[in-house]
Amino acid sequence: MCPNCPKVKEYMQSVDMQGELLDATTREGLTEARKFNVAAVPTVVFLEGNEEKSRASSVEEIKRIVENKTLTW
Repeated sequence: MCPNCPKVKEYMQSVDMQGELLDATTREGLTEARKFNVAAVPTVVFLEGNEEKSRASSVEEIKRIVENKTLTW
């Protein structure tokens, strides 16, 4: 139903980094979303270890973070 989720999911599949896709409509996904205070979907949370370094909700925001290469992955 989310108009932006497929775009973000597709873009993230093209990015060379490890990650996990969580579906906030599942119990497990909702638990993780709450853990990181995710209030809207899509949200990509960039972590280094267990520490949040950045987050984004659109392909444009993700591109800025990825192209900036401020994270090590």
